Amino acid sequence: MTEHVPVGHTPDRGLTITLNTPFVESLSPEQLDHYVRTVVELSATAGDARLDDLTAKLRDRLEDGDVRLPDTSYDRLAQQLAEASGAPLSIITDRDDLLYGERDALAANHMPESPGTADPEHPDRPTYS
Repeated sequence: MTEHVPVGHTPDRGLTITLNTPFVESLSPEQLDHYVRTVVELSATAGDARLDDLTAKLRDRLEDGDVRLPDTSYDRLAQQLAEASGAPLSIITDRDDLLYGERDALAANHMPESPGTADPEHPDRPTYS
């Protein structure tokens, strides 16, 4: 049996929410700050809330700061926060900028080591097909 792990959630790092560049660029600095603060505040109590209530709170709070998301994004974000249930939260961009949380969440900190990739004759070089 495989363990269900929420998207963006790893047990050792908690929940990492990655915002894509077009979304970040569509927001003013104030709107982006409002988005981050709202998600952080609601994540603290997300495990205790009903999913429908959390989705409604996200929508209301984000729209109060003039941040509008597609309906499915409110649903998915609420689901991720509820499933993470108080785990450490990090918010980053797809350009690997840390907006909130621990630097450990950045993708650059999780690049796998691939010994011998620069030298085609190195015995540890991976085989590509």
